[in-house]
Amino acid sequence: MTGPRRTRGRRRPAGSGPGEVADALDTVVALGPGRVDEPTVTDAVALRRRLDERLARGEGLTVAALAGGTGVGKSALVNALLGHTVTAEGVRRPTTATTLAAVRTHTPETIALLDWLEVPARAEVGDDLPDGLVLLDLPDHDSVVEDHRRTAARLAGRVDVVAWVVDPVKYARDDAHGGPLASLTAHADVLLVVLNRVDELRPEDVEVCRADLRERLAAGGHPEARVLTTSARTGDGVDALRDALHDIAARRTAATARLVADAHVLGRRAAARLDAAPQADPQVDDLLDEVLVAVDGHRAAAEAAGLYRREAARRMRSPLGRAVRAPVRAVTGGWIGRTTAAAAEPPPRASTVEGVETALLRALDVGATVGRTHDALDRAVRRAATQAAPALTDAVATAELVPTRRRWWSAMAGLRTVAEVVALAGLFWLIALAVIDWLRLPEPPLPYAVGEVPWPTALLLGGLLGRLLLGVVSRLSARVGARRHAGAVRRRIEQALRAAVDRDLLAPVRQELDDQRRLRDAIATLGRSG
Repeated sequence: MTGPRRTRGRRRPAGSGPGEVADALDTVVALGPGRVDEPTVTDAVALRRRLDERLARGEGLTVAALAGGTGVGKSALVNALLGHTVTAEGVRRPTTATTLAAVRTHTPETIALLDWLEVPARAEVGDDLPDGLVLLDLPDHDSVVEDHRRTAARLAGRVDVVAWVVDPVKYARDDAHGGPLASLTAHADVLLVVLNRVDELRPEDVEVCRADLRERLAAGGHPEARVLTTSARTGDGVDALRDALHDIAARRTAATARLVADAHVLGRRAAARLDAAPQADPQVDDLLDEVLVAVDGHRAAAEAAGLYRREAARRMRSPLGRAVRAPVRAVTGGWIGRTTAAAAEPPPRASTVEGVETALLRALDVGATVGRTHDALDRAVRRAATQAAPALTDAVATAELVPTRRRWWSAMAGLRTVAEVVALAGLFWLIALAVIDWLRLPEPPLPYAVGEVPWPTALLLGGLLGRLLLGVVSRLSARVGARRHAGAVRRRIEQALRAAVDRDLLAPVRQELDDQRRLRDAIATLGRSG
């Protein structure tokens, strides 16, 4: 038998190593539920377990399996590779009922590895195999026996190297290209495609068949797959296949390469199903106005303005104004001077939780997006809005709306009192003059203030005019003060809301976004592997 020839291995593209893949799989397993589809999480769990189990059973060992359909000559190729018969050969029916493992010699490592693979039939072949290579002859993937198909599929998914064997009749069948080979699109380093039984073709047809096979492989996602032509009957190409297997085994990286390539397929598939991520984390300023509306912050500020106006009006009343107002309020039931609450009521709106949730979703700009990651984000938003609503409401409820007493209120009340006293003095003076005239008493001397205007008339008119002007100034000043007070109350509410929004509303959402970024980074890491 010809000894193994070493060929130069192809450079693997830069990608993630097994440590990075393990960490990324851990992240997908931990953060994936509810954020990516269930099959992705299930596959990540299985691959993470397989990575640990396989690397614990001899990373330097290489398990290569000859797989394929019925009658393509897998068993004959195994015998040709080893130089003697170790497995029965057949053409028309599935001859390989039990997977056979050929090993150089039984060692604790190979025994543990084959036990893990659940391969019961084993043959020691000595120097016919290089150290570190385990060769499997798998049942047919298209066998009429269901148990054979399950065994072939299970082992094809767990071995390190797959040598997929086809023949000139079955190389184009969809059950191979669309089935087992479809999951090996990132496995160029650990996949060999063997066109066997080329002795049945004319020499000029071999290359035509091989070229057509390459085209079909490229269309199926295997543009870099190595295609070898063999004939187990004549021995043509068997040495090249043997050299390829020996070369892969000599590098002692096939186990890691297979696992990393599987991770690449998983990451690429998961990445295609991810939703677009929000561009940036929401900031307090992005939703403060809408939260202020949702928790009635503007209404509280308007109420503070009303309280200011009423308190200012009360404090600026003169003693005469209070004395006159009391019986009037007793007669009218107190409706005079009172604002109608219904007129200030805003139109009906959604509940606080729904308002806060809507504001946050609008800030995230994902309200109309459908997908698993956004479903998870929606749940986080709803949960955060529900939990934050009491704190946000308290920020408004605990705000001090009643204004503190202003000094100018008392000053204005004093001026209005002076104006009223002046007007009353003039009025009483004129009344006294009228009484004297009615009683036909001597008219007292009448001083004049300006020209022909006597002092009693000047005092009455001046006091009334002053009282009117002071009333106008008081109302205008109260309105300006009310606006300023409402602005101060709104700023205090906004300051309290900022802390509550950041702490109770945005912090959980940022955590969800951070978890999703970690999940996306992990999936991207898997996608770069292979």
